[in-house]
Amino acid sequence: MRLLTSLSELRLTAKTPHGEVPYWSKVSTVSAKDILSYCNKKYFDNLCQVGCPNYSSKWSCPPYSPAYKDFSKNYQKLCVVLLGLDMSSLDYIKQDYLKIKAANSILKSRIDKVLRACKDDNEKYISTGSCRLCKPCHKKLNEPCAHPDIRTFSYEALGVNVSSMVHDIFGIDLLWYAKGSLPLYTCVVAGLLSNQMMLDDRIIAKIKEFR
Repeated sequence: MRLLTSLSELRLTAKTPHGEVPYWSKVSTVSAKDILSYCNKKYFDNLCQVGCPNYSSKWSCPPYSPAYKDFSKNYQKLCVVLLGLDMSSLDYIKQDYLKIKAANSILKSRIDKVLRACKDDNEKYISTGSCRLCKPCHKKLNEPCAHPDIRTFSYEALGVNVSSMVHDIFGIDLLWYAKGSLPLYTCVVAGLLSNQMMLDDRIIAKIKEFR
């Protein structure tokens, strides 16, 4: 099912200690309710329990993360933001694992800065991966969350099938690194829940600032 959305695409350049690295962005605002068709909280919680070391060790991860239905219930719109990088842009790095690590560092830091800068007090930020506000998370210290009002959750932690969602919104597949098999590109996906107009324009303007 291809969602009917507006779609903005950008070609960008990240400045790194090794020079400029090209990357790309796709931004689209959809109805927050449309994402409910991609939700299966129990299924993704079970996957996390079996395969993720963060399960029950972070306040932003299952089983403590809310379901997307509850998290998004007061919002009409979701702006989905994707940043991607072609792995050929990192050919100066010899080891494949280090290429993925560098790509994630470039993309995750930028998408986090962009959406935190865009978010106002009446919006919610869906992060790429678990919340990184505290190191370590206070759950590991058997303490309450230090920042419950600004703690973030990933799509997966909310029970959203992010791969299917991205395919239907942007028409691309998420690719994953496996030992001995470097993907053609890698992506990070985040989002902003809001009731405001012109979400795409606001986020695109901020993406252009963080070069």
